Amino acid sequence: MKPMRYAHSDGHTVLCFDDSGRYMLTGGTDGDVRVWQGIDDDDAVSHRVGEKVYAVAFKNNRFYTASEANSVQTHTFPDGSPDGIVTRFTGAVSHMCLNKSGSVMVAASSDFTVKHVEVETSNQKVFHGHQAPVLSVSLHPQEELLASSSCDGSVKVWKVADQSCVKSLEDSIPKCSDISLSKTLCRLTWSPDGKNLLVPREKEIAIYENNTWQKSVITHEALTGTVSILTFSPPGNLLAAACCDGSIVVFDWNTRKCVEKQRHDKGLNICALAWNPSNSSQLALCDTEGQLGVLDLATTDKPACLPQPDGDEQMNAGQFAGVFDDDDDLLLEASNVGPGNDDEGTPDPAEGETPSTKKSQPLIDDDDEDDDDGDFLKDIKLLPKDDDASSIADSLPPPATIVPTNTFKPTPMQRPFQPGSTPSHLSSRYMVWNDVGIVKQYVSDEENSIDVEFHSTATHHAMHLTNSLDCHLATLTSTALVLACSAEDDVPSKVMCMHFGSWDSSKEWTVCLPEGEEAQAVTAGAGWVAVATDARNLRIFSEAGVQQDLFSIPGPVVSLAGHDSTLLITYHAGMGIPGDQFLGVIITEVGSQKKTLLNGSPLSMSPKSTLQWLGFSSEGTPFSMDSAGIVRRMSSTGSPTWIQVADTQEHAKGKSDHYWIVGVGEHPQQLRCIPCKGARYPPTLPRPAVSVIPFRLPMCEMNTEKSQYEETFLRTCLFASSLRVPGADNSDLQEALRPAQEALIKLFALSARSDREARALEVCEMMQEEHTMQLAIKYASRLKHMQLAQRISELAQRRAEEEDEEEEVVEESEDIACSRRNGSVAQHDEENMEEEDEEADVEEEDDTDHSTGPKLNLQPREVQAKTASKSVLARSNPFKVSSQRSIGHPTKGSQVFDKLSSKTDKSDKPIVPLPVTIRTSKSGGSKKTKTISNMFSKNNSADSNASSHAAEPKADPETQNSKPSVSGFQLWLEENREELEEERPDLSHEDLSQVAAERFRALPKEERQTWSQKAKSKSAATTSPDGRKRKRVEEDSSEKPSKKSTVRPPLSQSTNTKLSSFAFSKD
Repeated sequence: MKPMRYAHSDGHTVLCFDDSGRYMLTGGTDGDVRVWQGIDDDDAVSHRVGEKVYAVAFKNNRFYTASEANSVQTHTFPDGSPDGIVTRFTGAVSHMCLNKSGSVMVAASSDFTVKHVEVETSNQKVFHGHQAPVLSVSLHPQEELLASSSCDGSVKVWKVADQSCVKSLEDSIPKCSDISLSKTLCRLTWSPDGKNLLVPREKEIAIYENNTWQKSVITHEALTGTVSILTFSPPGNLLAAACCDGSIVVFDWNTRKCVEKQRHDKGLNICALAWNPSNSSQLALCDTEGQLGVLDLATTDKPACLPQPDGDEQMNAGQFAGVFDDDDDLLLEASNVGPGNDDEGTPDPAEGETPSTKKSQPLIDDDDEDDDDGDFLKDIKLLPKDDDASSIADSLPPPATIVPTNTFKPTPMQRPFQPGSTPSHLSSRYMVWNDVGIVKQYVSDEENSIDVEFHSTATHHAMHLTNSLDCHLATLTSTALVLACSAEDDVPSKVMCMHFGSWDSSKEWTVCLPEGEEAQAVTAGAGWVAVATDARNLRIFSEAGVQQDLFSIPGPVVSLAGHDSTLLITYHAGMGIPGDQFLGVIITEVGSQKKTLLNGSPLSMSPKSTLQWLGFSSEGTPFSMDSAGIVRRMSSTGSPTWIQVADTQEHAKGKSDHYWIVGVGEHPQQLRCIPCKGARYPPTLPRPAVSVIPFRLPMCEMNTEKSQYEETFLRTCLFASSLRVPGADNSDLQEALRPAQEALIKLFALSARSDREARALEVCEMMQEEHTMQLAIKYASRLKHMQLAQRISELAQRRAEEEDEEEEVVEESEDIACSRRNGSVAQHDEENMEEEDEEADVEEEDDTDHSTGPKLNLQPREVQAKTASKSVLARSNPFKVSSQRSIGHPTKGSQVFDKLSSKTDKSDKPIVPLPVTIRTSKSGGSKKTKTISNMFSKNNSADSNASSHAAEPKADPETQNSKPSVSGFQLWLEENREELEEERPDLSHEDLSQVAAERFRALPKEERQTWSQKAKSKSAATTSPDGRKRKRVEEDSSEKPSKKSTVRPPLSQSTNTKLSSFAFSKD
């Protein structure tokens, strides 16, 4: 057998000869049919017929193919042009054969049916009865019967006339649910005279006599595996059998004896076997790696399975005892019996050997019966007798056993495709199906047209276009339809856009690509169109036709997808491991703010798979699906990673069924697909129905309650990340995360009931809301897990402290940034003037009925009662603060401001209201607001004797010398400010403060506490001279106001509202 050679990609490969036997036709998983002019043809002609070729046959200068389109199509030979469809099925065609005249075809399909079709008239008969996909069919020589084998384990014999089942042979082969799971192809056949039906079985060939159906078998030691294929030679005297383990055995049909035995050098499964119709000694074969080989019986040694001479014939071998006395004689005898002898005068085994050659055969066979590669002597040419030993040695073939099939074969690169489209060779196909609408193309001898249908008639009405340019690429958005065609002869490749969303009357434009450049993929977004070409250029146009951008892609493009201003590009980034595609991903923003979000990151795909769909969800998240049915989502948080979110094959009813994606939604979580029975693509007629597949992460032990809760939590958090927008209203996000919180509560309850307290505590650490942790504490206490409840309580307390610290850092950084905007921090007087101006501007805008009240000059409680009484009697001001508690009947409302004075700043300065944006905290005013004066002004730490006039406050000299208390963040910022300014000189003071706050929050907790202790120590150094901090005279805890009383309400709030809030906060 000649060495195998590469023909197609790995996978099931089919084979046949033409009528003359000059050409071999092969088809494979790459979708091509190649025409070979002999095994040594290095320039085979290739015809593209689909994505995969499942069967091929030849008759009367036409060849027939079965692809993923679930139909049998006719092609002219040798140009390979489509010439009509013979028949259609609802599943993939598994096998087909023709009668001798080529007028009748019998085909089997995965939809459990067999069809008998007249090629010219298309009259057909359908045979029903199998309960599983049909493996093979064979037509009786007299065409009265046909036999079929199925994955249901049965072999049925049908009567063609009335389509009745004549005989059903049960349990003939192992049962399975799909052709891809079958251990055998079960290519049965009829004997040339039609008297017997031959069925391949496990290590034997079953022979059923016609009419009586009595069984006999052919067995041989050479049949080492499950017999898969049976075929007779054209004369009908030889029967070839191929096994799943790579063994090929040829029997003499008349004697039932083995005449030839070969084995695949790799032991691969033989998936195709065909005799040359003009040379009955030549047998062609293909394996599951897409390799092609030829076995020439006329030049093959007599195999060991032939009967060996014994008795007297073995005694005659003694007359050749002297053949080893001379090396030349040995080589001469070896060359006489070797195959492939091209020298004239050397006996040919096909024409008959000399008696001496025949008798020397056992000697050579004895030496070689354990050598699979054969004796090297059989490859030696007949040399002149006067050659010396050195010349003979030089003429020997090299001893290395290098076979071309053992070398590395690169995986064929995936061709470019449009997401949501079906193959372009189909006469009726989808050019695109997405969330906006459907674009269909119809190609026939009469017309070439395009139909556009929108899901919502509010977008646009349906359109019917004449495809005069023969466009095969299309993409559809809510405002434009983009089409592209290939270059032909002198006509360049063109891109056409119908901008039906335009406001003017010119809604179409066409652009020709440069010469030698052809469009391979198109997509569109919000106001832009992208075209990828075979020159590895990506061209960006506006919807009106303006060329906006141009850049190169690192490799051949595979697919494009667009959403709003985001463009997603997949391309071949290099050569992957055998069987895998190595694709790269580029995600970039299109428009004025052009930036690359992802550059060259590898695309995750299943092993041995190709990319089938690429696009965005309705929320703008990239998704992909490969040929294995795995749907992946790109993570939008952290580093870009692809996460498996669904497996469509889990929902398929059969192994040959697939799902075709038309859209993805995250809120609600929906994977909109079209189920395709026995195919990868849906038909255009009848209109397929769209089904919804739920998302599910591939967690371990999904049959357990624990894993289901974990999957719900992770999946909900993953899809909710698309709603997280900084600075926006996160109400939708909270609503989307509700299932995750419910799953955590259930998971906590399950862990607590199972006495998994450590696991329950870990679940609590994943809870983000305070009320869920409170529920966890109550539940743990109810189950008497007091230690768990205590740990959860400590966890909640630590989290609250960390949140407070984080808020303080944020507020301090904002105050510093605000102070930088308002002027120099060191000039405190100028700052107060600016604050007064801002207050005056705000008061002028406020209504007089809702004024913020006068500036209050709160006097210390140490002032004599006489002064206070005199002030009250003189002015009768209910807002005046009472300075003595000994007054029996204080003025109404004065006790409120007594309380206020205990929490106000210790300075005697008047309270100057700050702008609302400064005084209002992020938490809505629930916490005490830190003002600029609290951080940078100089406070008075001793008693002051200020004037009673509020409009002219005068600071005590001692007040300017005292320093306010500082925080740990301020100390850290003072020490690291120079380093930050050197590192980021381009930042403003406000941005620098924000960066500093982020870095301070990123410090370890221990280090932040250290800075806080330093701040406290520094504040202690600013106490009064007697070593103790000044305390208020009034230390009655019952009158100590709460924190809420010190919060300054907005300026638009009335004074009465202030008084009521202070009064009711007393209790």
